[in-house]
Amino acid sequence: MLGKIAGTLGAAAALLLAATPAEAQKSQDTLRIGINDMFSVLDPYHFPLDEAAQFYRTVYEGLVAYDERKRRYVPQIAKSWTRINPTTIEFELRDDVVFHNGNKLDADDVVYTVNYLRDPSVKIRFKDRYDWVAKVEKLGPYKVRIAAKEAFATDLQTIAYRYRIYDSRAHKKLENKADYGRVSPVATGPYKVTSIDPGKGLFLERFDQYYDKSGNYPAPIKRVHGIPLPDRQTQLAKFFTGELDLMRHVPADIARELKNHPNAAITASQAGLLMYVTLDAVGRSDSKLMTDQRVRQAFMKAVDRQALAKSVIPGGDMIGEVVIDAICVKAVFGCVSTTKPPAFDLEGAKKLLAEAGYADGFDLELNVHAPIKEIGEAIAGQVRKVGIRASVRPLPLALYVRLRGEGKFTAFNGQYPTSAQPDMDNIMDFFFGGNRDYWNDAELKKLQAAGATEFDEEKRIAIYEKVLDRVNRMNYILPVAQLPLVWGHTKEVKINDNPLSPIDIRLGDWAWR
Repeated sequence: MLGKIAGTLGAAAALLLAATPAEAQKSQDTLRIGINDMFSVLDPYHFPLDEAAQFYRTVYEGLVAYDERKRRYVPQIAKSWTRINPTTIEFELRDDVVFHNGNKLDADDVVYTVNYLRDPSVKIRFKDRYDWVAKVEKLGPYKVRIAAKEAFATDLQTIAYRYRIYDSRAHKKLENKADYGRVSPVATGPYKVTSIDPGKGLFLERFDQYYDKSGNYPAPIKRVHGIPLPDRQTQLAKFFTGELDLMRHVPADIARELKNHPNAAITASQAGLLMYVTLDAVGRSDSKLMTDQRVRQAFMKAVDRQALAKSVIPGGDMIGEVVIDAICVKAVFGCVSTTKPPAFDLEGAKKLLAEAGYADGFDLELNVHAPIKEIGEAIAGQVRKVGIRASVRPLPLALYVRLRGEGKFTAFNGQYPTSAQPDMDNIMDFFFGGNRDYWNDAELKKLQAAGATEFDEEKRIAIYEKVLDRVNRMNYILPVAQLPLVWGHTKEVKINDNPLSPIDIRLGDWAWR
């Protein structure tokens, strides 16, 4: 594979050297980004996809935001807020916020959005993130009150990270409400959508009527074109012929090759992406192999995570330590553990398998989210050395999510963007909530409930330490690495010196040199 890629790179290098594509686009102030997995709707609720998030996080906005560097909440659409009691928060809204279609935002839009999301008839992914609201009230043209059904520690954080305000007038007109991000993705952010088409891509433009003139949420490049290019070779060809400025999730081997070309650059950034391997400890799938803890432990001992970081994890050799020892990244609140996953030990793995009755090994299907299939293939190659004959099945996100929810996976390699809400309560909800739970551990459920309702930060950290330690001791999930986000781009493009988030590169962080 590497030889084929290197050949493609070499053939295209002459084209890159002969052209100055970024200069032309810089003069037009248009940044062209390759999209690996194109979407037809830009909506944070109905289609919360990882690639779409890089766009909708700067198109849609919420009541408040969270400054991840200073670890404090900051105003956004709401200029201030007051906690009335443990279950109730009141928000004073700005009176100068305008939607991209010219409609003025007011309390009605906030009340409408919150009620829409908590409506039992509305079907969205991660519904439980929105059904905690007991009541939302309009107290004035620019004042609202949100009351929870019961006190929980991350209500304001959930509002900051999960709630993006719709234009109620535009939304009401739609017969199919899920079309909001397809027909009229109207919001209040510094970029607005001018067009979205599965074939042509996503077109954004700086919103000149954006209310925040402080520069906290910049839009340094005037226009952005997200181009659907699912094939990596096609992306490379477009890049080298001057039709693309920026590539996301560049594999490690391609990144190494791009470094050798004078007009190309590689930037690796922390992205809050948690990469893991989940093992079916409760036996939901047809295979019951992983219900034996010795087998789970043997699998983990056979994985050399440091070797993965050096060879196949994109950016693993560029930004320092990426291997993690718990199912969280350091930027996540409550990410503290006293234990580690089993250390790499091939002989120890073989011994455990023999004790479990698998001295001759066994066949195993390792399901992998398609964007990280190279890493899944490397993991499969490692565990084969101890007799676990793993075959890799890469899956697109929609199929991956459906099969995982149906309990079809015995082992699966996935990734989760913890930057979506960097708190252990969110990670608990992801792994141990709904149909994603492959453990059914009563102790973890008890700790999950305790952490969600504890307002004292030190006590919450102590609770999540117990969670992370139990996951490691029971060998439920192998935390592999904090997966960096590796970008390939022309040298005319750069990330601003002080990006908005330490774990999430956003659209407004890109600028021309």
